[in-house]
Amino acid sequence: MIFRFFKEKKLATQIWIILGLILGIFSVLLTLLVPTVLRYSFTKETYARLEEHQEFIIKYQNEFFVDQGFTSTSKPTSPFSPRGEEKPKQLPFPHLEEDANHPPLSFRIIEHLFLDTKGNIQKEISRKNVSLDFIEALRGNIKKQSLKKKHYQTKINQEIYFYIISSVELAGKEGYLVSYLEGRYRDNLVADVFLKIIQAIGVVLLISWIASIFIARNLTKPLTQLQQKVKVIAEKNWNHSVILERGDEIGQLSETIDWMREQLVEYNKKQQSFLQEVSHELKTPVMVIKSYVQSINDGIFPKDSLENSLEVIAEETVRLEKRVHFLLGHTKYEYLSKHQVEEIEFNLAELIRKTVSNFKWRSLDIDWKIDLEPTIIIGDKEKLRIALENLLDNQVRYAKSVIAIKLAKSEVLPGKDVENNLLYTLKIWNDGPEIEEDNLENIFKKYKKGYEGSFGLGLAIVKLIVELHNGSVWVNNEDNGVAFYIQIKE
Repeated sequence: MIFRFFKEKKLATQIWIILGLILGIFSVLLTLLVPTVLRYSFTKETYARLEEHQEFIIKYQNEFFVDQGFTSTSKPTSPFSPRGEEKPKQLPFPHLEEDANHPPLSFRIIEHLFLDTKGNIQKEISRKNVSLDFIEALRGNIKKQSLKKKHYQTKINQEIYFYIISSVELAGKEGYLVSYLEGRYRDNLVADVFLKIIQAIGVVLLISWIASIFIARNLTKPLTQLQQKVKVIAEKNWNHSVILERGDEIGQLSETIDWMREQLVEYNKKQQSFLQEVSHELKTPVMVIKSYVQSINDGIFPKDSLENSLEVIAEETVRLEKRVHFLLGHTKYEYLSKHQVEEIEFNLAELIRKTVSNFKWRSLDIDWKIDLEPTIIIGDKEKLRIALENLLDNQVRYAKSVIAIKLAKSEVLPGKDVENNLLYTLKIWNDGPEIEEDNLENIFKKYKKGYEGSFGLGLAIVKLIVELHNGSVWVNNEDNGVAFYIQIKE
């Protein structure tokens, strides 16, 4: 139901829907994934900051931290510069004045505690009193910690703490240096960056929606033009080109449609010419027959006698019959060219034998020499019967006294492009006049007649049917006669 509803919409609407779905899914994925990725990234960054501060204290400020440290209410005094080395002039803790213009930002400040081996606080740098629950958590961590340094994350009273506990020796005193930062620092970073990303997504969505309008118009406009031009073709107005000056698939489609238009124009010309010719060929014998019958009915004999008048009627009847056969042949060719082969398994030799028996009565003075190897093939029996009838009709028309038919398994003859090398070859030879060299290649083309041919369709139908069976057909002048060959797969 949804797909049917979608397909019934205009292409521009479909494009908008598709882009909307893609952007919507992309936005949802970003909304779900970005906070997680940001939290992970900023958590790593938080621990990296904590480690940097700890390394600074251990390397430069250890004596100062132990001997000159601060209580929770104290502020930094002059820094300690050991042994005359040029060291930093102040501790790496920002001094933030709290006033109306600068609200408290203590959650951004890294704070430190130095605990002895039993977990008692010796010194601290902190802007506010340390929570007793946090201290108890530290003592529990210290008892369990076996590593020199370890990262922790603890939630106390709805507040998350990120901290590092390092086993150190400061100014000759063993203990644990704890550097910690409140989780609000990370959460505020995540919220701030995520807000910027959401704003960016909103801008991208707006730009994409505007762009989709132009894309939809750009795609649907040439298709609409093609639709209008195809409607004109459907109304049999085939004189205007439908080619669009584009190099993409739409341009290729327009070229294909224009090629179809040209084919229709050519087909229409041939059809008109064909109908005019047929109507003329049918009209004349019909008029003659009609006028002669009416005259005889009135007791008038146009050819002086009844016998002569009836002879004219008979001649015109034969002429009319030939024209009808031509129409049937043309229709048969068009029908066969548009229908697929219906494959069944049958005996080709038996089909040839039955077809030949139907032709023997037409020329009793012809000697038929039949040599058929039992042959089982898969193909369209009725279509092959038509091909054999047309081919034998040609043989009977030209043969003087002998028609020889041979069917056997053989190799592909040189120059014949057939994939399978094990084929059945049917050879039909007659002792009639040889075919002119110029006609050997064209004899199987439509409307190409021999010097005594009827309509030029019989052998064209033979070629069409054989090729529908992935076979090949050709003709040679040989042995003082003409030999037709058909090769077809098993």
